[in-house]
Amino acid sequence: MIRWGRYKRSVKTGEKKYVIEIQRVRCKRCGASQALLPDFLHPYRHYLLRLMQKAIWLYLFVGLGVERLMKQLSTEGPEPATVQEWVRSFGYGAGHLLLDELRRFVMTLYPESEVTGRAPPELERSGNAAQLKRSYHFCKYGEILYARKKEVEPKMSFSDTDFFPFLVGWLQTQSIPPRIFWSPRLETTPTTPF
Repeated sequence: MIRWGRYKRSVKTGEKKYVIEIQRVRCKRCGASQALLPDFLHPYRHYLLRLMQKAIWLYLFVGLGVERLMKQLSTEGPEPATVQEWVRSFGYGAGHLLLDELRRFVMTLYPESEVTGRAPPELERSGNAAQLKRSYHFCKYGEILYARKKEVEPKMSFSDTDFFPFLVGWLQTQSIPPRIFWSPRLETTPTTPF
């Protein structure tokens, strides 16, 4: 890989907007180029991954609807329609495309770690309840993997805001596109699970 230029990208924290430079690299052998995104960004999204994680967590685990969830975010944060799109995209990406792959991986390493129990009943209120329940279980399997990683590497920095970047990093190690938010409305989004 060689450096292959840079481009500017806007990043929104929910309070401020920044412009950062993203390094591109190119493979000398095949000619393919890639952008080296920092772990606090998600491909094709302008908000910080930790803000998206907070919104998803409040929706899936705390049981807040979008209206109540918005009160927990900064007044300069995303629009309610943006948060609704995050919820739909996470339900589709994590619930439909990625859950089975993560479950197989965790069960291969830790067969005693089957996730049991039901998703919160609040998820029934959504039009895509089945995908959201599956994305809830995706998070549960992710937590198992995350906890085991902490046991193996106790000196690594782990915090609640490191969870989604950890899952995106795991996808890269599995040669899966490093995205947990896949918009089902885009033509480039896969239709079959990984």
